[in-house]
Amino acid sequence: MILIILIIAFSSGCTDNDPSAIVEKGDNISVNYIGKYDNGTVFDTSLIDVAKESGLYDASRNYEPMSFVVGAEQMISGFDNGVLNMTIGEKKTFKLSPDEAYGEYNPEYLVPVPRSDMENASIVLEIGNQVGTMMGIATIVDINDTNVTLDFNSPLAGKNLTFDVEVVSIDKASKE
Repeated sequence: MILIILIIAFSSGCTDNDPSAIVEKGDNISVNYIGKYDNGTVFDTSLIDVAKESGLYDASRNYEPMSFVVGAEQMISGFDNGVLNMTIGEKKTFKLSPDEAYGEYNPEYLVPVPRSDMENASIVLEIGNQVGTMMGIATIVDINDTNVTLDFNSPLAGKNLTFDVEVVSIDKASKE
């Protein structure tokens, strides 16, 4: 009986551990990754050892492969395109320009907010702090007597990024 269930599960496309399977749009894949700036500094990773070595370790975070559906706009476009045609166990490094990643830095995303509005919201006013707003998450970049300037750009905007990626699993999209 168990053998029949396993045969049905594998033939239905629920999982695909076929090492020759290639990543295509619509597939749900899991990857381990290391994200780096041009100078080699790690800014994010799914690997606990790399996080510890680079000083990024956060005990409250789960370090495990990241899963997403390729082409479903869950990832930056360059990452989606970078994993296409990879196979399980394959490792690849790809470099992304700002256009393929988080876009160019846009000075129009710097928004001055009256300091009194921020103080009334009981927000800790300190440069570098991130605050949640109705417009999204922003970083405090300037504070003066009258205004607090919020930056709504991604911290990775305007940067070239390098990703070291290994495909851990591929769940093929159904061909219906």
